[in-house]
Amino acid sequence: MKNAGHNNTTLKHQNRGLILKLLCTGKCTSRIEIARETGLSKMATTNIISEFENEGIIEEGKIQRIGKKGRNPISLELSKSAPKIIGIHINRFKCGVSLCDMQLNIIDGKRFQLTNENHDKMFDMIFDIVDRLLENHSNEKIIGIGIGALGPVNTAKGMILDPPNFFDMKNIHVLDIVKKRYDLPVFFEHEYDCATLTELYFGEGRNYNNFVFLGISWGVGGGYIINGALFRNELGFTAEIGHVCINYNGPVCNCGRHGCLESYISTLKIRDKLAQATGEELSFKEFCKKYEHDAPDDVDRVFREMAIMLSYGITNLVNIGCSNLFIIGHEGCLIPGRYLSECERLVNERIVFRNNMKVKIIKSKLHDEVLSNSCACAVLEKLFNGNAEDVLMEQ
Repeated sequence: MKNAGHNNTTLKHQNRGLILKLLCTGKCTSRIEIARETGLSKMATTNIISEFENEGIIEEGKIQRIGKKGRNPISLELSKSAPKIIGIHINRFKCGVSLCDMQLNIIDGKRFQLTNENHDKMFDMIFDIVDRLLENHSNEKIIGIGIGALGPVNTAKGMILDPPNFFDMKNIHVLDIVKKRYDLPVFFEHEYDCATLTELYFGEGRNYNNFVFLGISWGVGGGYIINGALFRNELGFTAEIGHVCINYNGPVCNCGRHGCLESYISTLKIRDKLAQATGEELSFKEFCKKYEHDAPDDVDRVFREMAIMLSYGITNLVNIGCSNLFIIGHEGCLIPGRYLSECERLVNERIVFRNNMKVKIIKSKLHDEVLSNSCACAVLEKLFNGNAEDVLMEQ
C-alpha cells in the first residue's frame, strides 16, 4: 500500500503541475477549458483549482461572456501573492539576476558586465543582487533559484566546464556554490536550454511538441524539444549545435576544431564581415536594422553566405531526425527575414526527406538575448512536470 500511496501522490503532483502550466502559459483560462484540455474529471479539476486558490497561487478574475445558454465561466488568473522565482544568468560578457513571477514577468533585478577587472568577483556580485532581492521582497514566497549558464556545461554535476574566452575560468561548480549560500531549491541548466524552455512555455513553440531552438549570438547554441519535453543527455552534457562541423577544412573555431557552424554564422563573425564590406562601425543589431528591407551587393553577399552556412547546419540536424521546426532566437531573430526565408528554401531543397516533409524556420518573438528571467524556467520546468513540487511548494 505504501507504493500505491506514493504513486497517488506522484500523479497528484503531475496533475497539479499540468494545470498550473496551462494557467501560467495562458493556454487555458477557465475550469471548463482545463478539464477539456487535461481529460481530468470536473471534480478533480475543481479540487486542484480550489487548492491553488487556498494556497494563494491563483484567483478568480472576470466572467467570460460566451454568448450561449448556461453559466458563463469565470476566468482564472495568477494571483499577485503567487510564489516567485529567482533567475540567475551567467554569460561570457555579462551576468544578470531577476526576481520574476511564474509567467516570467520581471519584478526586480539587475545586470552587470564581466570584465578582466571584476571576473574573479563574479559570485560576490551575483550574491549581492540576490541578497538585495531577498531583503527587499521578504514578503514574497520565493520557491527556488534557476541558473542558466554558458557552455559547455555538465548539468548532472551543475558545472560550467571550459568555455573559450571566459577569463580562463573553468570547471566551476556553480550549483554547489549557490546551494551552499541559499536555503532554497536550486536548479542548473545550459543558458540555451533555458531559452528553449521559454519558447516551449511562452513563445513560438507553445503549440508544438517537437522543435529546435537555435540561438545565434557571439556563440551559437540551442536545445531540442522532443515529444513535448527538453532533450537531456543522461551524462549531463547538453547540445552544442554551434560546434556541428560543416567544413572539415574550415577555419579554426574557438573550441580548437575546424569548420564549426559557429565559425561561420556567429553575430561577431558576421558583424566583422559587414564592417569590412561597408567600412561602417555598427553593431550587428544596427546592421540588421539598417539593411532590413534592402541592401547593396556587398552587404547582401555577406548575409546570403550566412544563410547558406546556416542551411548546412540545419540540414544536418533535420537529417538526423531532430525536427522540422526551427526557432531562431537571440540576436539571430534580428536577421532580415528574407535571408532566413532563403535559408529555409535551401534546407527544403537538400534534406533527405524533401519529398515527404517541409522544414519551417521562424523567428523568436521573445527577445534577442538570453535574460535572467528565462533562466527561471529551470525551476518552472520542474514545477510544471510535477517532479519537484514537494520540494518547491513547501518553501
